[in-house]
Amino acid sequence: MTARAQLELPDEPRWVEAHGIVADPTSWRRALGRGFAVGHDGARLIVIAGDADRSALEALAREFPSHAMLLSTRELEPAIRGASRTLARALIHTLADPEGLPDLEGAIRLPADASLAHLPRPLADELAAARTPIWTVYVDGEPATFAYASWRSPRWFDVSVDTLVTARQLGLGTLVASALIRDERALGREPVWAADEDNRASLALARRLGFAPVDEIWVAPPAG
Repeated sequence: MTARAQLELPDEPRWVEAHGIVADPTSWRRALGRGFAVGHDGARLIVIAGDADRSALEALAREFPSHAMLLSTRELEPAIRGASRTLARALIHTLADPEGLPDLEGAIRLPADASLAHLPRPLADELAAARTPIWTVYVDGEPATFAYASWRSPRWFDVSVDTLVTARQLGLGTLVASALIRDERALGREPVWAADEDNRASLALARRLGFAPVDEIWVAPPAG
């Protein structure tokens, strides 16, 4: 069952994934009482919206154990825990001063023929599935850090940054994220940065780029 093209949710940072999911024709939608879920099996992601029925949500969480789930409220935590899943708080950020983004050079778009054989399999698969330009920096002749817009709505885009362990602490994430943000802002979209509240590295990078927290969501990682 495909999700409807129109989504009854405002175009706000907390719903950028939901809008991005619905824009994909392979997405699906399911009623959960007075709430609903939209999901994308390729990305293994489900967003819960509205006043979801707890028993229906628990059943959905059990049905899709390998999918991450995003919830707008912690009030649904009993349903997630009933499915033997955990729930963590994530902070949503936007740029406090978009014009103050670091003006940095060094990142390039990842060439279409670039080899990803040196990357961990999950990251290589994630990048291969990205339907968007990927920004990178090469280290010792190989792409070592990456930034791309994982989801988009008409007004917003979600920033994804990954850096190989061997290339961390070099400031490369700042380079690729800045390049991505400048590129997307030129197309009329503003960045959203979401990170678990315990992810110190991601939160520190967000601060360096000028992001400030504006909202929160709750994340149920894949089971196991």
